[in-house]
Amino acid sequence: MLYRNLAESDCLAYNAAQRRSNEREGKETAMTFRRDDRRLFDRSANEYDAIRPGYPEALIEDLIRQSAIPDAGRILEIGCGTGQLTAPLAARGYEIVAVELGEDLARIASENLNPYLDATVICADFERWEPEPDTFDLITSAQAFHWIDPEIGYPKAHTALRPDGHLALIWNLFPGSNTPVYRALHKLYRTHAPQLCRRPGRRPLEERVERTMREIDASGLFLKPEIRQYPWVASYTKMEYTTLLRTFSDHLALEPAALDRLLGAVGTTIEQCSGTIDRPQVATLFLAQPRESARSV
Repeated sequence: MLYRNLAESDCLAYNAAQRRSNEREGKETAMTFRRDDRRLFDRSANEYDAIRPGYPEALIEDLIRQSAIPDAGRILEIGCGTGQLTAPLAARGYEIVAVELGEDLARIASENLNPYLDATVICADFERWEPEPDTFDLITSAQAFHWIDPEIGYPKAHTALRPDGHLALIWNLFPGSNTPVYRALHKLYRTHAPQLCRRPGRRPLEERVERTMREIDASGLFLKPEIRQYPWVASYTKMEYTTLLRTFSDHLALEPAALDRLLGAVGTTIEQCSGTIDRPQVATLFLAQPRESARSV
């Protein structure tokens, strides 16, 4: 799997082309979001560790600089997966407590973080786990906070943060693509798994920004966040890409035989088109400070 930066204009072109394609089709449906699906990731913990991407170095550097976390600062990570964000932060010497729901994911994360003495992985449901108040300089959640009940997640994060701390929410978002291989895959999904197709006119980048902004504002606990975006692209072989799909909750929710048939067809399509597939991403960082007034209520 290869990574490279993607110009913002190219990324926006990907998104606009996919949106126009969706509008022409006009028949796509969306899979119902189910919070219990957050437990599905543990089924493919090894694949998750092998293929899930990390985050651009520029994002991590901006996170450290903009949050002004001290050199010996404490970080709480919510939903660490197998350590995709945790490891580069631990390598910089921060003390980290990483909370992960999945037992196998937590086990692999602990193994990956074994070289870092100040990194601890706790297998727990963050919604039920109780951190000490005013303990952390930075709270991060990468590719995970949308699985947390906002009426629990934001108050708990606010309580755990020190007054001058920051909450950092991060996602790698797929803006869509209108290249030949994706057009072929779109037709394939309409036949084999129509419930996984995007609904007409869906705007994943804008929707994530709007939804997160609404949640933060509705909590009344954080100031308006700073938002930064980092377009990039990953190139996959057909085997790598089908392995990646096995780590997506909507795919994991399929019956195993149906998933195997779908991924077999995906692999064949990629092989027929070019043998590899580029997946554009926009890594998106929301960085918010706690409201001091809310702390005293």
